[in-house]
Amino acid sequence: MRIPFVLMLFVLSSCYSPKTDVEEDKHPEIPEFPVFSDPAIRLEKVMELPLSQKDNCTYLVKDTYFFIFNYPRTDSHQNDTNRLFIMNKGKLAIVEKWKNIPAINNLAFLDPAGNLYANNRKYMTPDYRYKKILPFYNLDDVTKKYEHLFHVGESEKDSALHKKIADEQTALQKNILDKTDHILLIPGDTNGGIYGYAAYGDNYLFNPGQKNSFFVSSNLLGTLKKDSAASSGDSDPLYVKLRPKIELSSRKTNFSTRIHNEFIDSVSFKIRDKIVSGNQWFSTGNHFVASFGYHPVYMYYYDVQIGNKTVSTKENHTKILASDPIRTQAGKYFLVSNLKEGKFQIYYLKN
Repeated sequence: MRIPFVLMLFVLSSCYSPKTDVEEDKHPEIPEFPVFSDPAIRLEKVMELPLSQKDNCTYLVKDTYFFIFNYPRTDSHQNDTNRLFIMNKGKLAIVEKWKNIPAINNLAFLDPAGNLYANNRKYMTPDYRYKKILPFYNLDDVTKKYEHLFHVGESEKDSALHKKIADEQTALQKNILDKTDHILLIPGDTNGGIYGYAAYGDNYLFNPGQKNSFFVSSNLLGTLKKDSAASSGDSDPLYVKLRPKIELSSRKTNFSTRIHNEFIDSVSFKIRDKIVSGNQWFSTGNHFVASFGYHPVYMYYYDVQIGNKTVSTKENHTKILASDPIRTQAGKYFLVSNLKEGKFQIYYLKN
């Protein structure tokens, strides 16, 4: 059955949101963020990245330090660069970037001693200026070493080679496990505990805080397939045996896409007023109901409490989006999406 064209237009128009009238600036005397009404209150720009990299960042706050780890995600085919930014008291203390990383999950965290890790790099506390590149051990590397010797399509000829690989994997696993008395588990985004098996998305640091620390792949912590006691169900005999040595890292010491609430200052910026400053095309819906059209974008006017002063600023969301202030012991940071310039910027305000 065909829907009459006039009826179809009516249905579509009923789901359409027209543009909202843009309003005049009510307070032209108030400067736009990152400028405040009191010239003595100044934000300093610490760093910036392309705006496309905003969602590729994870964060951590410690004392006077603010850490940002930027790594490839869905854009890894275009961008394979990892970046680490360490800011202290509003200054960039360390900037590092690298492309070659081992086949481990992207991660950044602090160990119990306060050392910083990003991928396979370890930055030593207290000022993180000295670093080491840590070894990474993976059973798959043994197989890759012999891949060129396999007989394609003639696997029956490779039995001796398979045995050699299995023997080397067993020796590597024993050598690794004999070297450790402490394993730090840095869980993936979907894991929150120590299970009965080594999960692929988790990361394992052996001997954290020691000189001989190193990472291992999850396959080194499980019973090898050739062993008659191979794992089944929700537990693995070898991993269960190792569990007393495993410590779960604290979520508070792991980098995250979200800043922990304890560091967010959500009360110093008070919305005084707002106007419609523009319209943005937006569409939502499901298989049954569609909703599309223009949705209003606002300019917000703020009263800002800084120390014993109250100052003003405004934020036009057609141009710029700023986070709540992120507290450190020395000052506050702002994560800013500068839509006009196509930049992701970090600003700092000293206490």
